Amino acid sequence: MREFGQGVLRDNLKHMRTTKHKAKILQEFGEFFQTTVEASPIGAYLVQEDRFVYVNKALAEMLGYNPRELIEHFSPLDVIHPGDRALVEEKMRERLEGKVEATRYVVRGIRKDGEIVCGEVFGRLIAFRGKPALCGTVVDITEKLKLIESLRERENLWRAILDAAPDAIITVNPNAEIIGWSKGAEKVFGYKAEEVQGKRLEIIMPPPLREKFAAEFHLALKTKQYKHVGHLKEVPCMRKSGDEFPAEISLSMWETKEGPHFVGIVRDITERKEALWRWQNLLQELVRALSTALQVRDPYTGRHQLRVAELCKAIAEEMGLPRDRIEGIYIGALLHDIGKLAVPAEILSKPAKLNPTERSLVERHTTVGYEILRKVHFPWPVAEMALQHHERLDGSGYPKGIRGDRIILEARILAVADVVEAMCSHRPYRVAKGVDAALEEIERGKGTLYDPQVVDACSRLFREKGFRFQTGYDL
Repeated sequence: MREFGQGVLRDNLKHMRTTKHKAKILQEFGEFFQTTVEASPIGAYLVQEDRFVYVNKALAEMLGYNPRELIEHFSPLDVIHPGDRALVEEKMRERLEGKVEATRYVVRGIRKDGEIVCGEVFGRLIAFRGKPALCGTVVDITEKLKLIESLRERENLWRAILDAAPDAIITVNPNAEIIGWSKGAEKVFGYKAEEVQGKRLEIIMPPPLREKFAAEFHLALKTKQYKHVGHLKEVPCMRKSGDEFPAEISLSMWETKEGPHFVGIVRDITERKEALWRWQNLLQELVRALSTALQVRDPYTGRHQLRVAELCKAIAEEMGLPRDRIEGIYIGALLHDIGKLAVPAEILSKPAKLNPTERSLVERHTTVGYEILRKVHFPWPVAEMALQHHERLDGSGYPKGIRGDRIILEARILAVADVVEAMCSHRPYRVAKGVDAALEEIERGKGTLYDPQVVDACSRLFREKGFRFQTGYDL
């Protein structure tokens, strides 16, 4: 090996003046070269006349032999995988025939124990002892290729999982350009992957939302505040056909050297929304049926519940409450007096002032209503509304005398609407007092008996927005 190293250097020493000086340099370099190559973790070889002339320790260990075994008993092709021998023969012939001076290729080798190893070969043609020879290095890339194959298999697995998902799975880069589009996305939106690749995400949004999205996306990148990541959000989307539909999106993010990338899982919830709409309509019909049943027994209470529900809904909308909560308030108001089924009809329709015993029976309707409604698993606090709608902020109400925020907001809205409707309507024991008197009553009790925000919203409805009850005396 020392001689090989000296040969590499000899042509660069022609300018040296003395033979003695040259010989010294050659000897020192040969020793340095041999020490370096032997200590290298990269395999090195020298082949001449189809035999190994030199193999360093790293290459021998890569193949499971010691250097002497390879040099004395094997040709280079003996340790090459049969499927790659033609390639290696060609690469060796190209160098020996002078077609190329250097070459680089990947080849499989057979270890002494039969295992396959992979190496990346860097080879050159040189002259050694006056004859052509092939020298080079071999980098063991077996583990690297195994890792690449493992990553490829994992990528194929995840691709199969993504493609099996019925939801749309979309990946975008820091420019909001689509770089990933699952089979589910093709079904949900109607676009093929090649149609959206590189297009901005706004392509799946209704036009009125696109400018707002672009501004919010730019601001999020600038401030690094990604408020929608990690949350489930309902958004309107648009198909290739131009049809809009409701969707749920769950967003996640990961950082790369190019910047943040985002992946969103988009679910078409059209069927769910339609089913919910049908269920809500059915629920309202059932609730109205209960109110009608109560009206048969007590016409005043049945009409009262419908009108109170009408006003409760308007107050909740005026206060800007979410749509689902408004729905719950409306349902609760339609049922808030259902406990009066337990009150004798003659007491409810008595055209005179109630005595203490009768008054006590009437006041029980809140707890009776609660007991009836709590057994129904409403998605809203309907039973609590029935229980608390006669409570007051200062604790002067019934049945428990609770005060302040311990009274749920739904019941505080119901309390105001209940008083206003009752004073606006005729009763067996008195004539209607009218809207002005009703508003004066709730404004007088604002902050002590009734929630101030609810009172203000109710007053605005009547005084500024012209609210009038739509429900008449007949259901």
